[in-house]
Amino acid sequence: MVLLLSKAALDLDLVVRSHGWYDLPPFAWDEGKKRLSFVAMVGGEPATITVSQTARGLTTRSDAADKAAIARVVRRVLDLDADLSEFHELCAERAADGFGWIARRGAGRILRAPTLFEDAVKVLATTNCTWALTRVMVRNLVGIHGRGGAFPDAAFLAGVPEERLKSEGKLGYRAPYLARFAEAVASGRLKLERWEDPERDSDEVVKEIRAVPGFGPYAAETLSRLLGRHDRLGLDSWSRKKVAALRFRGRPVKDARVAKFYGPFGRFAGLAFWLDVTREWHAGYDKLWP
Repeated sequence: MVLLLSKAALDLDLVVRSHGWYDLPPFAWDEGKKRLSFVAMVGGEPATITVSQTARGLTTRSDAADKAAIARVVRRVLDLDADLSEFHELCAERAADGFGWIARRGAGRILRAPTLFEDAVKVLATTNCTWALTRVMVRNLVGIHGRGGAFPDAAFLAGVPEERLKSEGKLGYRAPYLARFAEAVASGRLKLERWEDPERDSDEVVKEIRAVPGFGPYAAETLSRLLGRHDRLGLDSWSRKKVAALRFRGRPVKDARVAKFYGPFGRFAGLAFWLDVTREWHAGYDKLWP
């Protein structure tokens, strides 16, 4: 099945390398060919999906026959429905401060997993560890699932013993948090679609995320970014160091001062911050996720 998604102006590389998900299974990014491949569960079966950038726009190929389902998955993964026109106007106005490239290149779409559950579990796997360990945990969860390289859903993980998540998954202290999270989602006690409701207030959504054991301030604000809620910065040790070097002459500053600097971007402050501290990834200087 071949599907053309008309988005000729979109720079696929900007979206894919917007953060580190492209470096985790079930994603695979061929930078030379500008081709993203991943596996998603479609209709209860694993489907391989490939998205390529062509002169006509984005071309999607899949071994699944349900075009509508594949289109929905790709639109979520590439954040295609995000309206960034207001954000790009703000960036153009602050071109003198180094934000003009965002408007020129149309940056701001964030790579996401096929499901919010997968995004949330991957965020949990980035807490208090190296990126190398995050890779190990995600790879092991995909291996435990054993469904053609697809990431496991909540129902599957709810049935995996906590000790197996620790020993085979290498999740360590995160294992009981993941087990409780998966069970809550699978049972319906926790409805993730509430977090995706654009009509809901961001403060309420962040409060609900933080109420989930294992999801502290960093995890909640990082997941907010994947939900398209950009009013928070999602600071961590790496980004604090990066923004200090970029905007404050290498001097560590309080989070409140960082927030004040990006405050003029309003509800897009977190997106402006994120693209600012990662801009070298897209300028040919930094090629790898840190």
